[in-house]
Amino acid sequence: MSEWSAVVLAGGIGSRLRPLTQNIPKPLVPVANKPMIDYNLELLRNAGITGKIAIITRYMREEIIQYFKETDHFNDLDIVLPVFDPLDTADAVRKAANYIDTDNFIVTMADIVTNIPLQDFMAFHTEKGGIASITLKDVAHPRAFGVIMLNQDSRILLFLEKPIPQELGLATLTFSKKETIRLQSNLVNTGIYAFKHDVLDILESLDDLMDFGRDVFPYLAREYGIYGYARREYYWMDAGNPQTYLYTNWDVLRRWAFPYFPRATSEDNNIWINDNSPSLPAGSYIEPPAAIGNEVTIGNNTKIKSHTTIGNKVTIGDNCEVQASVIWDDVTIENNVKIKNSILCNGVHIASGSHLNEGTVIGPLFTSSEAIITEKDQIFVKK
Repeated sequence: MSEWSAVVLAGGIGSRLRPLTQNIPKPLVPVANKPMIDYNLELLRNAGITGKIAIITRYMREEIIQYFKETDHFNDLDIVLPVFDPLDTADAVRKAANYIDTDNFIVTMADIVTNIPLQDFMAFHTEKGGIASITLKDVAHPRAFGVIMLNQDSRILLFLEKPIPQELGLATLTFSKKETIRLQSNLVNTGIYAFKHDVLDILESLDDLMDFGRDVFPYLAREYGIYGYARREYYWMDAGNPQTYLYTNWDVLRRWAFPYFPRATSEDNNIWINDNSPSLPAGSYIEPPAAIGNEVTIGNNTKIKSHTTIGNKVTIGDNCEVQASVIWDDVTIENNVKIKNSILCNGVHIASGSHLNEGTVIGPLFTSSEAIITEKDQIFVKK
């Protein structure tokens, strides 16, 4: 058997990300003009994964399958897209067992962007020799994620899936009394796992283990011993809601996810552009960092300010200002429009004189026939 293969979990509905996922599956939602799933596949490629990469889909499966038929960005990878309906994360791996023919394998989520040193994590997993290893990261407010506690050998003592405050307090009191424990209670599970092939036998024999965080990891920690990787700093973001999605776009543009960048044919001074990117008319400018897609038209005296991503076939009129926003494909913005810290999905049309204020999200195909002035965090969807 070759040494490593991978499973990419790409079947989620993306309900927290709506309306961005109204007409597109979450793995294909663009971050800096590149689908989220591409960041995962580039990560696996850079780690030297040579075995099969099974992408497990469910919601809007046909769109994902069609994307991989059309893209040529991953012709060097052995990608398979099995068709079955998993009931949860661990069940997806259980049902993909026939595609995993390596001694070890990686499981990753399609909706995260990270530059974790994956090869180092794989070496850590081999070094520890446990049945499973989990990537971890320090966060200031861990309650939104699965919280981990480790000992001095990086063995996981406790796994709490999105704990309530009382659970965190009791766990801290219990384990802090043990002198041999190097307590790390602010570490969260970042959704990349390494397993020995043997775990597939466990999943097959215990079919009530459905979810990794809720079922599998507590069981493995208790019965076998698993390890947590927290020895290197790295960028990681769960782009699971409109706010963190916007942050992720900004972070990629400012190179925090290095070496993973926007999709473009060239880059100049932190402005990523494509072959058919616009020539700027008088009085207009693009301020770095920014990413500009194909067939973009920018009017006179229009300012594209920093941390902005503009997709393909976008028209922006005269005297506009776009700041720290994400604009998808086939969008029309008329004259004298101001957009700040906002997200515009595919096919949106914004009327002249509109002001889209911080946190505005415009769902796909929404058209404003007259000027709109939005309040903070306001969401518009086509009726």
